[in-house]
This record gives sequence, structure tokens and C-alpha cells, in this order.
Amino acid sequence: MRTDATRRVLRALLTLLTFGTGLAPIGPAHAWSTDGHMVLTEAAVLATPASLPSFFRSGAKAIARDSRDPDFAKNRSLPALRNGEGPEHFLDLELLKGRSLPATRYGFIHQCARAKLDPDRVGLLPYALAEATERLALAFAESRQRPEDTHVQAKCRYLAGQVAHYAQDLCQPLHTTVHHDGKVRPDGSSPRTGIHSRIDDLITALRVEPSALAARQQVAPVESLMPAILSELKRSNALVTRVYMLEPKLRVKGARGLAPEVSDFAQERARASVRFTASLYATAWKLSGTLQLPKAAAE
Repeated sequence: MRTDATRRVLRALLTLLTFGTGLAPIGPAHAWSTDGHMVLTEAAVLATPASLPSFFRSGAKAIARDSRDPDFAKNRSLPALRNGEGPEHFLDLELLKGRSLPATRYGFIHQCARAKLDPDRVGLLPYALAEATERLALAFAESRQRPEDTHVQAKCRYLAGQVAHYAQDLCQPLHTTVHHDGKVRPDGSSPRTGIHSRIDDLITALRVEPSALAARQQVAPVESLMPAILSELKRSNALVTRVYMLEPKLRVKGARGLAPEVSDFAQERARASVRFTASLYATAWKLSGTLQLPKAAAE
């Protein structure tokens, strides 16, 4: 059986192999740790309504594995990919100074230009999530047309992993704020206190089974995709102050060592992440029933 020390070494090696040894990125590196994303994603698939196709609901473990890929795409040996992927994982809401977010990525980029903000420094997480959800809807539409096509089924599972990753990043409060790894200095730089990684580790520290996180979840499609994403973003951002209030109690790792307040926070965020991810799966499935595919794609 692996000890906690062994797990830490293996996680460090995985991080080294994936991200290299250069300088840290502008935004957060990843959320909920690789293992945490897998737990939350498997739980989200288990929590989906029975109306979703059986190939999807039985593919929870495969989808969970695929949820790691957006972090893997930030490999330092792939500079073009890393440059494009990095901003997809966060949005520093304070930089917008109360401005409403447009419905689309390029609307947001134009807004940033008018405000003299760099969109890659503000972050693009809501748009990465909305686009991933719509891609999943399109793949689901293909699966409705060709329900026995295993290639299409694999595509649905892969895209679901993308949705899960971005949805769960959004539910980690430190992905929604300039204070992503310590309170920013007056010059806007981050002190890199390590609080981000300690929050990331909480899902693993809970040692909770995906089936437990999926139990008693109320999951339904959202009314409108982007407004639902922005509402969840604001709920997550509202917890930043609570995160920093918990900081002195984040030192001890392991389920038995978590302070009660920290455990409660981790449980709440884990269940919220599962519920939100599952609701986006249900939304993509519902939307897929309304899509008209090009003739060639349906044949």
C-alpha cells in the first residue's frame, strides 16, 4: 500500500514531467490536483440523470481520466499550446471592476481591448467552459444520429472530460481572483504563498468516494448556458474571503487531520463541483436534441 509520502513523491514527479522546471505561469497551475479532478468527474457522471445515454453514464472512469488533459496541455515543452491553454483555467474577476461579461469569447476580448486589459492576464475560463459544453452538445447530437458508433461515443467521453475540468476549476474560488496564491502585492504580483496548492489538495485529503459525492445530488439542465456559468463564477468568487480565513488551518493534510471548518468547506466545494459539472452534462444532452447536423455528419 502506498504511504502518504510516496503519494507526494509521485505527485511531484508527475508535476515535474508535465510542467517542467521553469517559471510559474501567470495564472493558477491547476485546480483540485489531478487526482481531485478525477474523483469529482467520476462523481459528476454518476450523478447525471438517467436520461443520458448509457454509454456515457457507464464511462465514468474513462471520462475522469480525460479530465486531466487540460492541465497536461500546459506542458512547458509545448509553448504554443501552453500559451493558448493557460488563460482557459482562470478569470481574475476583480480586474473587470464590475463590468458585465459578454456572452462570447471575442466579445470579451474586444471589451478587454477597450478597457486596456490583456485578456490572457484576466483569464478566459467562462468561455473555455461554455465552448467545451457546446462541443459536447454537438458530439451528443452525432450520437443521437449514430447511437452505435463507438468513435462518436469516445468523442463524447473525451469532450466530457474537458467540460469537467473547466467546470471544476471555476468552482475552486482561487481560480476566480487576482488573489490566486496569496493576497496580491501593491504592484499586482503574487506572493506565491502556496495556499493555492493547499486548497487543491483538499479533495484528495477528504478521501471520499465518487459515489458518495454523487449521492442525493439534484441535477437538471440549466436554463441558459452562459448566464448559469457566470452565476456559478460569482458564487465561487464570493468564497475567496472564506478561503483566506481558513488559511491558518490548512497546514495539516489527511482526512483525519483536517480542521472541521476546512473539511466542511472541502465537502461543500466538492459537492458543488459535482453538481455543476453534472448539470452541464445534462444541459449538453438536452441541447443536442435541438441541433441540426450537416447532412454529411449525419450519414
